[in-house]
Amino acid sequence: MNRDQLYGGGIFAISLIIVVAYVIAFFAPQLSLPQSWHEWAVGLPVLLFVLAVLVISMWIGWTMMTTPPPAPLEPETLPEAKTEQKT
Repeated sequence: MNRDQLYGGGIFAISLIIVVAYVIAFFAPQLSLPQSWHEWAVGLPVLLFVLAVLVISMWIGWTMMTTPPPAPLEPETLPEAKTEQKT
């Protein structure tokens, strides 16, 4: 196994442990576990989602605020048609 596969296996294992812990915490009242586990299992992801949306909107605002405005577009000037004057 190379290093990338080991990292992938580690990420998979940690994610699996978190999923099992989350499901247990989410159904804590039905499993005779403390009610606060269920409250944290619902509240924490909501908090993280709201924070992620706000941080992304802050980043967009910062980028818009610090980016210089584009150069104004100048209309193309058409070459003047040479009109021959008849004399």
